[in-house]
Amino acid sequence: DEVGQIRVTVQDTGVGLDASTLEKMFDPFFSTKSAGMGMGLSISLSIIQSHGGRLWAVANDGSGATVGFSIPAYKEGMSVAAT
Repeated sequence: DEVGQIRVTVQDTGVGLDASTLEKMFDPFFSTKSAGMGMGLSISLSIIQSHGGRLWAVANDGSGATVGFSIPAYKEGMSVAAT
């Protein structure tokens, strides 16, 4: 369903993500860690969305989680921002 998209997913077998964390994990300043600002995923979401992509996370059945993103693949004629 994501024709023309580049998709990257990462899956682990850790403790997983509860519903509350899934709901808030991309919000600015949300963190499950005692140290840290909680900005990493929020910034990542902004960058990916600015490139026409999407970022998501799901809890795996059993244990762990899967986090992924997709962005449009480059096509001839697309404008490319200078870096």
